Amino acid sequence: MLRNLPLILLLSLVTFLHLFRLDFPNAYVFDEVYHAFTAKEYLKGSKEAWEYWTTPPPGVAFEWTHPPIAKEIMAASMWIFKSTQPFFWRFPGAILGIVSVFLSYKLAENLFKDKKLSLLSALIFSLSGLPLVQARTGMNDIYLIFFSLASLIFLLKEKYFFSALFLGLALSSKWTGIYLFGLLMIIFFFQNGFKKLIRNKLHTIALFVTIPIIVYLATYIPFFLLGHDFKQFVELQQQMWGYHTNLVAAHDYGSSWWSWPFNLYPVWYYVEYFPNTISNIFATGNPILFWLGLAAVILTAKDYLKKRTFSLAVILLGYFIFFLPWSISPRIMFLYHYTPTLPFLSLSLAYQIFKLKDKDKGLYYFLIGSIVFGFLIMYPFIAGIPLPKTLLSLFFLTNLTKNPF
Repeated sequence: MLRNLPLILLLSLVTFLHLFRLDFPNAYVFDEVYHAFTAKEYLKGSKEAWEYWTTPPPGVAFEWTHPPIAKEIMAASMWIFKSTQPFFWRFPGAILGIVSVFLSYKLAENLFKDKKLSLLSALIFSLSGLPLVQARTGMNDIYLIFFSLASLIFLLKEKYFFSALFLGLALSSKWTGIYLFGLLMIIFFFQNGFKKLIRNKLHTIALFVTIPIIVYLATYIPFFLLGHDFKQFVELQQQMWGYHTNLVAAHDYGSSWWSWPFNLYPVWYYVEYFPNTISNIFATGNPILFWLGLAAVILTAKDYLKKRTFSLAVILLGYFIFFLPWSISPRIMFLYHYTPTLPFLSLSLAYQIFKLKDKDKGLYYFLIGSIVFGFLIMYPFIAGIPLPKTLLSLFFLTNLTKNPF
């Protein structure tokens, strides 16, 4: 018990950060007008909520551009607690965000077999900012992260059925879960080698094709039960593909993929004005952690060229597979699309900082302290904590009609 006390304390803090003020605001935040609204319509048994051709009420929209599992889980939460208040559509994402910190610990432990390094990795991930705000918002990004980490960990443990199952759930959260399939197959090749793969493991590869398809189809069972047919299902998938490949709309907070590691363009999610304070919610990262993390990824790539170790390969593959495909994406993009890279960036940064533990303790603690400081500065803008207008002016936030960062 005492051996696990640091992890328990960290997860207790993480739980507080995820659940504190989770009911604020009592209104839709950013894309909750799509995701949370549609989850509430699912709860009502609305057939129209699944249809791309129907017209929604003013100010909201039916969210059909992503697979439905995240919205179904939100609807299940509201059904269990018998309430459609914001806390309950955000609650499942917050829980998955908490568990994702634990999974980041388990990923590091599986790769490095070092509990102290694993704890540092989980700490850094918990302070990265962007996953926290996504976990506290009724959207689908944290679902993708949770299912992806679970799938990867099961793969490393050679529990292939469960790995394939969670791959299917990741794909049923966002189509970008297909990047995870590439990551899993490359690691699977590393684990087994080509000859062994062909001789003994073809049936296992088949699991990673069939099970995700079954899971994906299963998430659409309500679609079929409400009277839609398979032809309409295929048309819906075609519309989803067309939306993501042809979306050319502009947005004040859109950003190019190359800017994400520098945290240049946070996304303004919500603002509320009080007599002497202003409350803001931004999808933003911890800038100090992001900058250090980018340097750590470069150093880790350099270390891999020297050592060629499996653990460093997994870190780099995870980071770049979830990042580089966005460089050829034709659609509008936002900083939160960078979120799935952060478990791997955090692990890379933990690995690099941990090497300093015995060489330069002063620098070791300075870097950790800087990351904590960066998080404390950004936390009010993640949790929507009201701040005095005079203090906001110090952060260049007085003109809230433009990107304040």
